[in-house]
Amino acid sequence: MLPKITLYKAHWPLTYLMSKKTLLNTLALEVKQRIIEAIGVSKYLGKQMEKAYKILGARGIKLATNQVRYSLLDRRTERQGILDKARELGITILAYSPLAKGLLRGKYTKENLSTGARKSNPRFQNKGLEKIEPVISLLTKIGEKYGKTPAQVALNWLVCQDNVIPIAGCKNAEQVRQNVGAIGWEIGENEFNQLEQITRPWLQ
Repeated sequence: MLPKITLYKAHWPLTYLMSKKTLLNTLALEVKQRIIEAIGVSKYLGKQMEKAYKILGARGIKLATNQVRYSLLDRRTERQGILDKARELGITILAYSPLAKGLLRGKYTKENLSTGARKSNPRFQNKGLEKIEPVISLLTKIGEKYGKTPAQVALNWLVCQDNVIPIAGCKNAEQVRQNVGAIGWEIGENEFNQLEQITRPWLQ
């Protein structure tokens, strides 16, 4: 049994069981009692995150994290102002699905389509894969410079944003090694900007 919970995340900003204020004040009490070390939220928009930050702040507790979907192929976190607000408040973004369900690994192509459950997803079909070809090509080119894979470059792009920690899934030991290889180095500023430019269609 764990002596305490390192990070407790309130998943989804739902209020049908209790208000956010009641929930966060209850969690704050658990922090005061040293049952929880830190409090985070998940899928909170900018205003919701700021409200949670103020509720906890009134109890002398910092909101630690906000877990949201974020990758080069899903940058709505930027468009919705969540990333900027998190930076302003000193909150760490935990980016889930940072490899866009495996698309950014470069494994899937028009010649190598998914045969699993994802084959019905338009993003994994010919037209969707054709759309991301320039992104995968750039990731591959940058990766060749650093001796890294497309996935490692894609994860590193997130890490380079300072307040973002990607939560990369893995199915086997090799993918664990791949994920670990995304840290301990940094892509250059020009390469960061190139990736930012080429993935602007995914800000929507």
